[in-house]
Amino acid sequence: MFQFKKGIRIGFVVAGVVLVLLFLSRNLIVKGIFYKITSKINSRYGVTVTVSSVMVKGICTFELQNLLVATSDTLLYSDLLKVRLNPFNLATLRINPKQVDISNAQVKVDKLIALVSKPYPDKPTNENTGQSPISKRLYRLVKVFFGLSTATFNTHNLLLTYSDSTYHGNVNIIKWNYHSYNFTSTVNLNDGGSSSWIRVTGATSKRSNSLTATLTVDSNAAFIPFTSPFLGIKSSFQKIYIDIKATHIEHGKIEVNFNSNIHSLLIEGNRIAQSPVTIDSFGANLLVRVMPNSYIIDTISNLNLNDFRANVGFEYYPYLNRRLKLQLYSDHNKWQSLFDALPKGLFTHLNGIQVNGTFNYSLQVDVPLTSPDSLTIAPNLRSKGFRVLSYGNTNLAMLADTFTHRAYIDNEYVRDIKVNPNSANYASLDQISPYLQWAVVTSEDGGFYNHRGISLDGITYAMACNIREKRFARGGSTITQQLVKNVFLNQSKNIGRKAEEIIITWIIENTGVVSKGRMLEVYLNIIEWGPDVFGIREASQYYFGKKPGSLTLPEALFLAYIIPRPTKFRYLFDTEGKLKPFVTESFLFVANKMLMRGNITDQDYDNLATNPQVTLTGPAKELLKKEPASENIDSEGYFTEQEKETN
Repeated sequence: MFQFKKGIRIGFVVAGVVLVLLFLSRNLIVKGIFYKITSKINSRYGVTVTVSSVMVKGICTFELQNLLVATSDTLLYSDLLKVRLNPFNLATLRINPKQVDISNAQVKVDKLIALVSKPYPDKPTNENTGQSPISKRLYRLVKVFFGLSTATFNTHNLLLTYSDSTYHGNVNIIKWNYHSYNFTSTVNLNDGGSSSWIRVTGATSKRSNSLTATLTVDSNAAFIPFTSPFLGIKSSFQKIYIDIKATHIEHGKIEVNFNSNIHSLLIEGNRIAQSPVTIDSFGANLLVRVMPNSYIIDTISNLNLNDFRANVGFEYYPYLNRRLKLQLYSDHNKWQSLFDALPKGLFTHLNGIQVNGTFNYSLQVDVPLTSPDSLTIAPNLRSKGFRVLSYGNTNLAMLADTFTHRAYIDNEYVRDIKVNPNSANYASLDQISPYLQWAVVTSEDGGFYNHRGISLDGITYAMACNIREKRFARGGSTITQQLVKNVFLNQSKNIGRKAEEIIITWIIENTGVVSKGRMLEVYLNIIEWGPDVFGIREASQYYFGKKPGSLTLPEALFLAYIIPRPTKFRYLFDTEGKLKPFVTESFLFVANKMLMRGNITDQDYDNLATNPQVTLTGPAKELLKKEPASENIDSEGYFTEQEKETN
């Protein structure tokens, strides 16, 4: 018994001595671990991590002085970084900070993004767990985010910068202080020279993995840094609310509730619209799931634009049989509520419009990325009692009356065109060859007389082409959309113009304010058809020295063919003045469709097949005498990326 007690005493003494030695030598141990970790980082990412000193204060507080993370340039620097860990987490080797203190630090965001964007060797998907490398990274990222965001975080002068050849911006967190899970911060935002101050208040909960924050601007508005280099826009706000909560975090599944609202959002950028766009309020309530091989936004999620609400869902499967799915639906809405919610500056022609009626809308898009030709789009609009009480800034019914059209090329004003039967250059539909009418409809919009302004088949085909070719190759616009763009809008290619074009097209087609025949007549009389040539009467005279009612089938097919690029027609002819084979092949292709639809006779087609050539007899023939830029140009060279688009 005595020997046993003596052994216990000796054991405690030895353990105590070991603990004392470990405590006294803890700095040496930590240094060894630190240099081992930084060595691995350097070998994998080519990043050098240095400090002037690394030490342990007390038992669980680690202090790094003059921390420098660099490649060929500095990525991150901090005078002082202190991290205090929970003793239990430290004992189990879990890095879950309890408190983080940073002083005089700078992070170069542009350099950091360039680093993480580099491809690094990755392990394949784990066959046992089915977890992909990307989902592992997201899991670690979420763990780090909530580990840091729910820690007691105190900073003094933390500067985040982004610079490139045309832009410089920064976020300077002057101070960030925690007290009883609540935090306050003062932040200076600098976006390309526009400086503003914001106050950040909020709270965190480590137990529930949640963070709430409110960003309030001290002045009228604060510009958001870094949106210009990343999105090509400038944006500002007055107030932002954010609520993030991770309801499930494990290696096989991540589930996060994200709720946010932004007030007085201003967006400037040619990709969105030509003028600044103002959104009074925009909110998002999203349930996001990251699964081993999929990324999902649940359909209970919703977006709120100026009090107009719609549910959204999104699924992305990035590995085998890569697939993307989108769902959107909004029920029991008043049409007026939708028009009232449209952002200011984005739909200028619809400002002030007054309508009656209600609608339900749903949309399902399924995009198999490995086989885009199988893409499906399923919209469903159920409208009841829609009626325009009064038009807003623009009277859309003007299409049914006489008016003066201002013609533009590349957004440069050219001249006025009178849409009036009394004008010498105007041709009514009964004065235009049926060959020309059907050639244009068949080439530009085969379903013109059957659809209600928007061609689902055209959009589906265009999307499939764009995905397959990995570029914007086709637009899928109908003749009605092209007419709306020419008469009411501009030629800018941005989201705002396209959205307004679609809405105006729907209104025109679904109110019956203009007949299909009138739409086609106006379209044929205002479109550009050559160098300073507008409308079918001028085009018929310029190319063939005749009236539009006398056009033959080959001449009609020629005029329809050049609509996307009318000023470059001479490239369609060889040095002997003959149409190149790719042009005549297109004539036969379009004519065959016209034949199957009963627009031409068998004799018409046979005559064309025998001789598909045209002879320019008007002023246009003088341009053929000039040396073409390329004798070997084909259809791909004739139609540029933008000109293949039919909008």
